[in-house]
Amino acid sequence: MFKVITPANRRAYRSLLDDMHEMRYRVVVCEWGWDIPGVIVGYEADQFDTDETTYVIVQNDAGEVVASSRLNPTTRPHMMSELFAAHCDLQPWPVGSDVWECSRFVTERSKLTDPVEDFRVRCRLGIGLTAHCIDKGVTRLSWLTHQKFYNLVQKVWKTEPLGLPRRDDGDWAWIPAMSWIDLETLDRQLDRYRNAEAIVAAYMAPKLAAKAGRVA
Repeated sequence: MFKVITPANRRAYRSLLDDMHEMRYRVVVCEWGWDIPGVIVGYEADQFDTDETTYVIVQNDAGEVVASSRLNPTTRPHMMSELFAAHCDLQPWPVGSDVWECSRFVTERSKLTDPVEDFRVRCRLGIGLTAHCIDKGVTRLSWLTHQKFYNLVQKVWKTEPLGLPRRDDGDWAWIPAMSWIDLETLDRQLDRYRNAEAIVAAYMAPKLAAKAGRVA
């Protein structure tokens, strides 16, 4: 369903990690248009891809990397502390051995066949994050996300903002957030994965109805 790559098993997955960084470049740089200082063409990595980083990776049936996310300990420099501290204007970003930062939650949607597969891939990525955190005693994840994704996250994880939405540039309003990790969260994620077709159908119904109305 997913692979978790940690500092302990990293050597066995060097090729898979390269595929992940190449996928991230196609999405983050080419599709989203992010300007990342010093990025290597075709290979997206930054100063927060370190020897201490853990990755959760999802592959499709052909073995291609179609989604990934990274986890970094908050006891070391991480994105929230080094780049986005000013965004946390409601409460300080959390730090502790049981708090890790989640970033680069990326899905290459062009490789997915339909909205149900897209939904299931994102579920698998979320399940991988939660399962790993529970296994390692991580109780909270901090992250910076855009407002639309924040609204989706609240359906799965108990989440609260660390700051107010901030629109630095572009169209996305960014929110620093903290989510709790527990077995109930994992149960909700597994239910959503099992009920993917019904959830996607309910989500798509208003859009399809509006489209049909325009055509009529």
